[in-house]
Amino acid sequence: MKFSENSSLAADYLRQAVPKMVKHNIVPNPLNYTLWYSYYSNDFPQLNKELEHVLERYNTCPNDIGEALFLEHMTNLSPTNGQQLEGFQHALNNMVVNLSESFGKTAQSTRSFTGVLNTNIELLRGQPLNSESEQLLAELKVSSDAISDVNEIFQLQLDTAQAEIERLKQDLENSRKEATTDQLTGLSNRRVLSAIFDKFSENSTNDEISVIMLDIDRFKTFNDTHGHLMGDQILKVVATLIKKESPIPITPVRFGGEEFALLCPGFSLAKANELAEKIRQKLASIAFNNKRTNEKIPPVTASFGVALRQGSELLEDFLERADQALYWAKNNGRNRVGIA
Repeated sequence: MKFSENSSLAADYLRQAVPKMVKHNIVPNPLNYTLWYSYYSNDFPQLNKELEHVLERYNTCPNDIGEALFLEHMTNLSPTNGQQLEGFQHALNNMVVNLSESFGKTAQSTRSFTGVLNTNIELLRGQPLNSESEQLLAELKVSSDAISDVNEIFQLQLDTAQAEIERLKQDLENSRKEATTDQLTGLSNRRVLSAIFDKFSENSTNDEISVIMLDIDRFKTFNDTHGHLMGDQILKVVATLIKKESPIPITPVRFGGEEFALLCPGFSLAKANELAEKIRQKLASIAFNNKRTNEKIPPVTASFGVALRQGSELLEDFLERADQALYWAKNNGRNRVGIA
């Protein structure tokens, strides 16, 4: 999905999308806003064809079909496209803020105009007037009262709209967090690691950056023995430990399954190795106990792989070398640190 750096163009896409959604009674949630923003940006011609077909058939876009189209066309995102999705959320947030401010200014202007009009009517009524002027003032008063009534109704609508805007902003924030956060551990996910690495690559010249990969040893056997609920607790403990040991600028992420990574800008290979060894020792010393059965659980260990980025190495190659070092540790007894 492409997002224009021109904010007025991005806002124009959204202004077109909103009436379209209202016209066809499409639920105004972040997923549908994304679909119809993309429709008007015309970046997914095949998606546009399918959306038009859906509207022609149903005169709306049912939630299940909208979700299927979103998953098909918009969730297979590269890191760059992930940043573009964040750009959409930022653009939509700006739009709803601007709408809220515009509503408020309109209501205030209307109230001011009505107040001035009523004041002038009362002043004129204190002057000698003929019957024609009296009739004109009476009509003006009726119009002023009507404007006042309309403004009160508008204010009620404004309050409702602002509540919806706040809800939408919260939905956007929640969707942003869901897109970048692992729900079980609360750590960032691989998308965040990719974004930080890309930003580092753009802004740094000769600065060092290292990565630590770690994989819990024999985790499948642990799950089979103690159950998945206990396995989830172990993942949370590991996540808490590496988060505690990751001061800024280190970014800890859950890489997938029982695998984690720490991206370490400014870290030499020796410094990253030292941190990996520290985490390894602390994890191996934690005593676990199954609260349901009161059974003592043998220490949980992890194998580590550490790599220093070489030159302008791509992220995939960088991580692959760290992963190879990790599997060296696995193949050489586990509970140790391998260095790429």
